[in-house]
Formats: sequence, C-alpha cells, structure tokens
Amino acid sequence: MISLFFIGFLLLLILWNLYYASRWSKNLTVSLHFVQNCAYAGEQAQMTEQIENRKRLFLPVLEVAFHMDRRLSFRDCENTNVSDFVYKRDIFALLGNQRVTRKLTLDCTKRGYYRINESYLTTFSMLHTRRYSADCPADTELYVYAARTDVSDILVTCERLMGSIQCAKRLYEDPFAFSSIREYTPTDPMNTINWKASARTGALMVNTFESTLTERVMLYLDMEDRGILKYDDLVEASVSIAASLAQRLIARGMEVGICVNADCPAKADSPSCAAWIEPAGGKKQLDTIERLLARCKGSEKTPLFSAFLSDRRGSSHTRRNPSALEMKDAVLIFISKNAAQSLPAIEEFVGKDRQAVLVVPCTKNDACSIKTPDNIRLIRREVESS
Repeated sequence: MISLFFIGFLLLLILWNLYYASRWSKNLTVSLHFVQNCAYAGEQAQMTEQIENRKRLFLPVLEVAFHMDRRLSFRDCENTNVSDFVYKRDIFALLGNQRVTRKLTLDCTKRGYYRINESYLTTFSMLHTRRYSADCPADTELYVYAARTDVSDILVTCERLMGSIQCAKRLYEDPFAFSSIREYTPTDPMNTINWKASARTGALMVNTFESTLTERVMLYLDMEDRGILKYDDLVEASVSIAASLAQRLIARGMEVGICVNADCPAKADSPSCAAWIEPAGGKKQLDTIERLLARCKGSEKTPLFSAFLSDRRGSSHTRRNPSALEMKDAVLIFISKNAAQSLPAIEEFVGKDRQAVLVVPCTKNDACSIKTPDNIRLIRREVESS
C-alpha cells in the first residue's frame, strides 16, 4: 500500500513537472520602464518593474534578472551585483492572475545613454529539482544629460562679439521676410517697387525686408583624450560647458549649432567619429543637442581636433552644410582642453577677419600658458579633479 502511494506520488510529481514546464511562461509578461525619458547628471531617475501572471497557474518562485550600464546605480543595493555591468535580480512569488509592480530609484552619476533591451526569467520545479529559464524582450531607454555649469563669463564675451556682428546685419536683406513700405530712392532696385502701394499714394513706394541674418552661435567641442593618462574630468567639463551654453543661448532666442569630434552614434549599433548639428533655435534643437552630447564619448578612433577642423574646412560635408566658413555672422566658440596643440588649426579655421572664443578647461595646477591672437578671446576654466 505504501509502495503504491509513493508510486502514485512520483507519477503525480512527474506529471505536474511536465505540465509546469510547458505552462509556466505562458501569459507571463515582464515590463521594465524608465518613468522619465531624460535626467541630468547628479539627479535621480525612477524605474518601474512590473510582472503580470495572466493565468491560473501560480508561480511559487520567479526570478527576474536584467543588467545595464554601471554608471547608473540603484539606491537599494539588495539583489544587486556590480562588475562590468550592474546586474539586478529580484525574486517574486506570483499567484494566478496577479500583477506585481515595484518602483526602483536610480542615481544618475554620469551622463550617457542607457538602454535595457532584455530581461531573463527563471523558475524552478516543485522540489527545486529542475530549473526553467526564458528570455523576455524589453525596450526602455534613459538619456542622462550633461550636468549644468555656470557659463556667465563666456556669455558676456559672446555678447560683446555679437555686438560687433550686429553692425553688419543690416547690409543683407531676406526677400521673404517683409518689414514695411517706404518711398522709392534712386538706389533701390526695380524689383522692390510695390506697384499697388504706388498707385494708391501717387508716388513710387518700395518694400523693405528684415535682415536675412540672425544671431547664430556655432560650438566646436573637442573630446579628444588620447595617451596613457586620461583626463575624464576635463572631457566631462567640456561637455557640460557646451550643453550649458546651448541651453542659455537658445533660451535667449539665438540659433545654436554644434560640431563634435567624438564617437556619437545615432543608434547603439551605428558608430560615428563625428557629429554635426546645423544651427537652429527652439526647445527641439536643445533636446537634439543634449541627446547628442549624452551619447558622445571619446575613444581611440576620435579624430585629432586639429585634423578634424581641417577636414571641416575642405570636405564636401562642409559645402553641403552651412559651416562656420559660410556663417559670416556666427559667433564661433571652441571648447578644447587640448588648446595648446589645436591652436594653430583653430587660428587657420577662424582666419583674421572673424572673431571667436576659445574656452580651455584645465586643472588648477595647469598653467595654461598659451597666447591667442587679438581676434580669439581666451577663457580659462579651472576644473576640480575628482
């Protein structure tokens, strides 16, 4: 009798394990989602982890694991391992037709682009004699923008340069930006005469137009960091200066563009060694610049800033886009920790007839003893090493 009982129990256990193995992952969903799409370095972000079991079969033990870049760290370090990535593993017990949601808090220590595209599910048989696993796709991303920094001194210098540029703006007119009507003068071209207004007034009247040029700023960011010694603090300070300048200038109604010599992939699987954003204004432009800067990183493939500027001068890419050479009214701002090596290329790029600003992030112990010509204003920014 006892033998029959044990045989029946073992048979029931085998049947249950077979049924459990074929059904445990059915109608089981895991959702990982960053609550916000973006945050700034030094801030916190929220993430939700939701598991839903939409069937009657209960899951006594379910492990949900995923990994992401270690520059994002969880406030609650329970069930978390850190090595080359941050590995998170949570354990749940789910009844039939039950949903469990957890909210996780993360510290955004450094700028970057973070994405989770997969999670891993693990469960066990009734007596933990067998282990079952499955992959669950995920698709959530978080942009951590560069930290803000004070750029008031740079803005003051830029405003002085813009004052001299404004004097030349009235020399050019945009035929599509109507301004007003005035009386004809002998120097006016015939195609500006407004014949209807002339018929009403009995005298020749001409159309006037607004300036074709607007206040533009072009940022050139140097992220080159080669050699044995790495200066991550100076690179991050350069990115923060560029992002802060873009934010402040666009807020003032100016058009801002940026050019970066770095690995700035449009997608995670499409690397690029340079990035160019044409000058424009508005919040959308600021979002585009900040997302680009969040993705940018220096690497061994990063072109030298001097070679990069030379390529911008003569390449077909420059001719297709309105580069600084064609923006006679644009204020040029160069941000480079390698100014001592890049200064000859910057001088050649700017020329003698235009004005520019050179921002040099450096440590307190760095003398930064470089001399610029009169048309290039030098601004030294001290950066505290971490």
